[in-house]
Amino acid sequence: MAANYSTFLRRVLPRLALLCLCLLMLRAPYPFVLREQLQRGAVAFRDGDLGIALDAYHRALIFLPSDAFVLEQLYRIAFAARRYDFARAYLTQLTERRGYSSALHRLWAELFAAQGDVYAADAHRLAALQGTPEDVPLLRALAESALRRRAWRRAAEHLERAHALAPDDPDVRYALALLSLPEQPERAAALLANLPDQPRFSAVPALRSLISAHKQESAALFAFRSGLALIEARQWHYAERALHLANAQGIDLPAARAFLGLAQSINGRDGAPLVEQAVQAAPDDALVQYAAGLYWRWRGDLGQALAALRLAYALDSQNAGLAAEIGQTYRQSGNLVEAARWLRNALRLAPQDIALRRLVAAFYADENYALNGEGMAFLRESLAALPADAEISANYGYALLYNGQVQPAYAELQRAVALDSQNPRARYYFAVLLEHQGDVQSAVESYRFVYQNADDALKLRAERALQRLGMTVP
Repeated sequence: MAANYSTFLRRVLPRLALLCLCLLMLRAPYPFVLREQLQRGAVAFRDGDLGIALDAYHRALIFLPSDAFVLEQLYRIAFAARRYDFARAYLTQLTERRGYSSALHRLWAELFAAQGDVYAADAHRLAALQGTPEDVPLLRALAESALRRRAWRRAAEHLERAHALAPDDPDVRYALALLSLPEQPERAAALLANLPDQPRFSAVPALRSLISAHKQESAALFAFRSGLALIEARQWHYAERALHLANAQGIDLPAARAFLGLAQSINGRDGAPLVEQAVQAAPDDALVQYAAGLYWRWRGDLGQALAALRLAYALDSQNAGLAAEIGQTYRQSGNLVEAARWLRNALRLAPQDIALRRLVAAFYADENYALNGEGMAFLRESLAALPADAEISANYGYALLYNGQVQPAYAELQRAVALDSQNPRARYYFAVLLEHQGDVQSAVESYRFVYQNADDALKLRAERALQRLGMTVP
C-alpha cells in the first residue's frame, strides 16, 4: 500500500499538477501564448507587415473569440490593406459586440468614405458628433463633403460649428475664410489674421492683398477676383462657389464664365460648354485664353494648352502666373529646358512671390534638373533669401545629397524637419536620405507620413517608395 502511494506521488501527481497548470493557463484572460500573439501582431502592424499582423490577431481570436480589441485591430489591418470586404465583416462583429458608440460611428464613416459611399459616411459622421472639440475633424470632413456636392450653405454650417468648438484651429479658420471671402471679405480678413507661416497657408498674403484692395468695385466683380485668387491657390471647390456667385450676380465677363467652366470641370462636372462659349465670345481676352489653356492641360491636350497659354501671355506679358503655368505645362510635356526658362521668367516678373520661389525650387529638386549647375545656384540663392523656409531647405538638402555631399545633406535635411516637422516635402526628402543611408524603418515611417499628408505629386512619390520597399500602402 505504501509502495502504491509512493508510486502515485512520484508518477501521477506531477502529471495532475501539469494538467491543472495547463487548465489555469487556458482559463487565464491573457495566457502567455495570447500575449505573444498580441505583441507579434502589434509589432507587425506598426512595421507595415499586414499579413503577419493579420495572422497574429487571428491566432489571438482562438483565445478570445469575439474580443472587441482583437476585432478592432483586425478591422484596422484589413482597412490598411484596402480589403474593405474583410474590414466590414470585422466591423460588423465589433458593432454586434459593443453596440454603436461615437467611436464606432467614426470607424463606419471611415470605411464608407474609403469605399466612396459619401452619404453613408456623412450619416455616421453626424451620428458620431458629441459637441466636443473632438468633433472638429468630423465637421471638417462633413464640410468638405458638402463642398463637393455644391451644398455651400451646409458646408458653412459645419465649419461654423467647428469654429465654435475650436476657434484657434488654423485649418478651420482658413477653410471658413475661403468660404466667406467672396461675400464677407472683412470676416475673411479677420479669420486669415495670424495664421501660421506654413506652405498650406501660402495663399494667405495674396488673399489679404486682394481684400485690402477691395474698395468701390461691385460685389460681382469682387466675387470674380476672389475666384481667380482661389484658383491660383488651387482651392477649386471654393473657387467654383465664388465664380458661381459672380455669374449669378450678373457679371458680364466672358472670363468669369471660362473660369467657372474650368472649376466645374476639375470638380467633376462638365464645364466645357462654358469654356467654349467664352473663347468664342472673347478670343483676344488674355484671361479667357488663360482659362482655356488650363482647361486643355487638365484634359491632357498639352499642345492646345500651350497654344492658348502662349496666346494669353502675348496679350499680357507681365503676368507672372501665366509664365509659371506655361513653365508647368512644358514640365508636364517633358521639356525641362523650356520649363526652367519659363519658371525663372515668372520669378523675374514677381521676385517677391514666396509661393512662386518654392515652386521653382521644387521643380529643380523634383526633376533632378541642373542640380550641379543653375539648379544648385538657384537653391543656394533661395536659401539665403529664405533661411527659415522648410521647403527651400529640404530642396537644397536633397540637392546636396544628389551631389554626393551626404553629411551636409543630412545636416540640412535635419534642419528642414526641425523648422517644420509636419512639412511633407521636408519629411519626404529626409526619408530619401534615410533610405540612402540604409535606415529603412525610419524611411518607411517618413514615407507613410508623406503619403497621408502630402498633395498629389509627393503623395504619389511616397506611395512608389513604399511599394519599392515592399511595404503595403496604408
